[in-house]
Amino acid sequence: MSVTLILGGARSGKSKRAESYARNSDKRVIYIATAPRIEDDDEWMQRLAQHRNSRPAHWQTVEEQLNL
Repeated sequence: MSVTLILGGARSGKSKRAESYARNSDKRVIYIATAPRIEDDDEWMQRLAQHRNSRPAHWQTVEEQLNL
């Protein structure tokens, strides 16, 4: 089993790169989303929703900010 960890600064393209890598693999995908939920920030919540909607339904997604 191999694990690929993609790190980078805010808005550096981490998600896009990780999603591209995962889509092009034939492996099981577990997507760990670490962004905090900021309920009173509509723009932020919209960005989170766009990320969620861009991932295929068969990927397992774990949304956890701190308790990895």
